[in-house]
Amino acid sequence: MGIVGKVKSIAKFKWYGKEAKDIAKNAAAKALIFCGAHLQGESANQAPIDTGDLRRNCNVSPLKIQRKNIQVTVGYNLPYARRQHEELHFRHPKGGKAKFLEDPFNENLDKYDAYIQKTIKDALEKG
Repeated sequence: MGIVGKVKSIAKFKWYGKEAKDIAKNAAAKALIFCGAHLQGESANQAPIDTGDLRRNCNVSPLKIQRKNIQVTVGYNLPYARRQHEELHFRHPKGGKAKFLEDPFNENLDKYDAYIQKTIKDALEKG
C-alpha cells in the first residue's frame, strides 16, 4: 500500500558564492593577524635575553593577500637573530633559548589551524 503522486514545485535559488568567498577570505585574514600576534608574544617570551633588544625586535608583517594566498610573517631582523635561533649550544644565563620562533610555532600549529577554521566557519554561518 502506498500513495503515489506528483509534486510540482518551482524553487528559485540564488548563488552567493562570491559573497561567501569574500566572507571566508576576510575571516581568514583576521584570524591570521590574531595568530601572528599570538606567535609574536610567545616567541618574544622565549627569545634569549642579554640587553632585551632581541625580545623587542619580534614583529608581525602587514597582511599580504595575493589571489588565494593570505599571509603574515612573524620574525626578527637583527643581524644576530638567526644565529641565536639556530645555535643550540649557546648558553643564555639571563633566560631564553634557541629555536625561540620555531618551537612556539610548532607547539601552536594545531591551535592556529583550528582557530582559523572556526573563525571562517563562524563568519560563514553569520553570513
